[in-house]
Amino acid sequence: MEYSSGLGGERWYQQDIEYVLNLLDQGLTRDEIRESVLNENPFFVKTQAALQKRFQIVFKRASSLTPELRNLYLNGTKYDKKALILYTILKTYRYAYENFYELIIYRYQQKNKQFVLGHLQSFMEEKEQQSEKVLKWSHISKKKVNNALLLFYSDGGIIELNEGVYVITPLYVSKQLKDYAAKQDSLLHAMITLQAGVEIDDL
Repeated sequence: MEYSSGLGGERWYQQDIEYVLNLLDQGLTRDEIRESVLNENPFFVKTQAALQKRFQIVFKRASSLTPELRNLYLNGTKYDKKALILYTILKTYRYAYENFYELIIYRYQQKNKQFVLGHLQSFMEEKEQQSEKVLKWSHISKKKVNNALLLFYSDGGIIELNEGVYVITPLYVSKQLKDYAAKQDSLLHAMITLQAGVEIDDL
């Protein structure tokens, strides 16, 4: 994965991703799903160009789920679905992946299980020193990336805002998803338990 400021333009897109997952589960190929999206516009996008772009984003995230995770999503609880939508972001964007391990898990384990906006900004500054690509992001892009992360963490249920402080909590998911994560997926296991299970070097 490479760093991409495209993270700042991402949204939750749960219904869109679920549409793609259902077609993947039926055995359709990427081209067949693309044709269906372009013909039916299930994402309710106004222009063809925007629809093409949305499809590329949504398909990439949906494809980050293995067939086993796809099945767990389609047959899971609403909490399973939220966890796996957040998972697609962490699997697709390196910056989000590193932020989760280096900020969320770190502050949960080593600090007081909470953070403020300034911690996100400090993390961005650290990445600017490590990556010329991140350093070149515009001020607006950096702000959008941080706002997007807050949205994803909040919608995923891993943080809750309380008087200006973001409180970090482990995800509540089904036993089926928890068991799968413990045996098969270190990232998902880390999301559920907030215990580190993989190093950044494994990317």
